[in-house]
Amino acid sequence: MTRTQLKWATIGVALVLLGAVKFALISWYLSRPAEAAVQEVACDPAESSCRLPNGMQLQFASPAKSGQPFQIRLTGAAKEAPGAEFSMRDMDMGFNRYRFVAAPGGWQARVTLPMCVSQRQDWIMTLEVEGQRYRLPFQTS
Repeated sequence: MTRTQLKWATIGVALVLLGAVKFALISWYLSRPAEAAVQEVACDPAESSCRLPNGMQLQFASPAKSGQPFQIRLTGAAKEAPGAEFSMRDMDMGFNRYRFVAAPGGWQARVTLPMCVSQRQDWIMTLEVEGQRYRLPFQTS
């Protein structure tokens, strides 16, 4: 086999492997389960305790302040650790995801939200508990 033939054979093998990886990624993406619909919860957890549609109770154990850590408690039975993602409407606030850890009577998370350069304090928490997603808007102080 000449050097030119070896080069073209290597390029051919690389293209076949690239196609296989692309096919695998597309197959994985199309076979993922659909994300659960997000349910709006009309309650401000920074003001009072909120009862979720699944019966669990959510409350901020300490006041929510941007730039300072605060605790969130989720009481009730959940088999796997809940997660929460924090964002602002029409404002990119970066990656703000937290996983709750087991605590007596339920779960808790210690959250620190970034300061908004435009001084906004309107946050949206998207809470995920056992495949269900809940959206709770709240204000920081």
